Amino acid sequence: MKYNMRYNRCIIMLLAILIVIAGCSKMDEYKKYVKSGEISYTGKIDSLQIFSGNKRVLIKGLFLSDPKIDKCVIYWNSKKDSAVISVHRTQGVDTLKYLINNLEDNVYNFEILTYDKLGNASIPVYAVGTAYGDRYQASLGNRPISKKELYAGDLTTTLLFGSMDRTSGVFATEVEYKDQSGDNHNLFIPIDSTSLVLPDYAIGTEFKYRTLFLPDTSCIDTFYSAFTSTGPSVVYLLNLGDQFTHAEWDGGRWGVLENWITNDDTKNAGGNKYGGYELRGGVGVLSFEAGWGLRAVPNGKIYQKTTLPPGDYTFTPSGIEAGSAGVIYAAVAQGDELPDFDLVGSESIAATRITTAGESLQFHLDKTTSVAIGFVANMPDVGSYFKVKKIQFTKME
Repeated sequence: MKYNMRYNRCIIMLLAILIVIAGCSKMDEYKKYVKSGEISYTGKIDSLQIFSGNKRVLIKGLFLSDPKIDKCVIYWNSKKDSAVISVHRTQGVDTLKYLINNLEDNVYNFEILTYDKLGNASIPVYAVGTAYGDRYQASLGNRPISKKELYAGDLTTTLLFGSMDRTSGVFATEVEYKDQSGDNHNLFIPIDSTSLVLPDYAIGTEFKYRTLFLPDTSCIDTFYSAFTSTGPSVVYLLNLGDQFTHAEWDGGRWGVLENWITNDDTKNAGGNKYGGYELRGGVGVLSFEAGWGLRAVPNGKIYQKTTLPPGDYTFTPSGIEAGSAGVIYAAVAQGDELPDFDLVGSESIAATRITTAGESLQFHLDKTTSVAIGFVANMPDVGSYFKVKKIQFTKME
């Protein structure tokens, strides 16, 4: 029994000696790598952000506390690529702001370390960033336009835009056009809006447009679709009938035409407030009338102002009802107003007397011209009337 106890004690002592020897060996091995006896780290980059871009990324971060930081190294592409940035620390907070260019479309994992002059490194900081490029650019298209209409009366072009897939990053459309003076204008319409007005538009010209994209909220670059060039359809005159519409009216029969200029001489109904429009058998018509309690109209005018490019034109009223009394001319004149009845033949570009025989006003312009076009009338108060249900205005090609 005593022999066994002595034997066990010897075994225990031998094991204890071996453990001490092994521990000393490991400490010596550790000291080979840490000669000073402790590990020294530099301060790591703080508040790291990666901003996406067009074939590039922007890396931003802060150097907060460690004044010994001498450089910063950025690794990506599994450490196959890197960038070394010298750091000059001040007493305060310093900023890292570095662009990495010439990147392919891809998602990148970045590893960033800081170093002091002795080569001591920080704990690595990791972040993910995206570079967009040709693949994303090829997916971009222009926002559709559902309406593009130029009203020559006030030289205003109205564009109506369709919707787009918001996940594409679309946020606006840029429109470039030329005005009457030849000056270029650039207007922007956000994706949340559907209509855009181009004032003082030059007739006969095209506009071009492109759509703007940001693929994500952190992107530093705007992407653009290719420009598309197109021209608006032109509306030279408004409210031409089949059912003429009124602006003011008396609620029963007489009124004032919408979109037309009606002079005071024509307004002889409702206390001289209304004239030029009549609701006749449930149909709105263009109207001159005198007699039956309405005073005479010696110099009546109903016309529109518009701008016409060079070319040949016809102005044809139809659905005419007229009495034997009264004289009516269709006329076109340069400027903002038709000439008076007595001068309509001499001061108009062209003038044609209109009866129920189906006459048309025909004229030619050598250059873009602002004109007034419509009717001039002399209606005696003997029961004279002139009604038009429809007008066709055509530019001959």
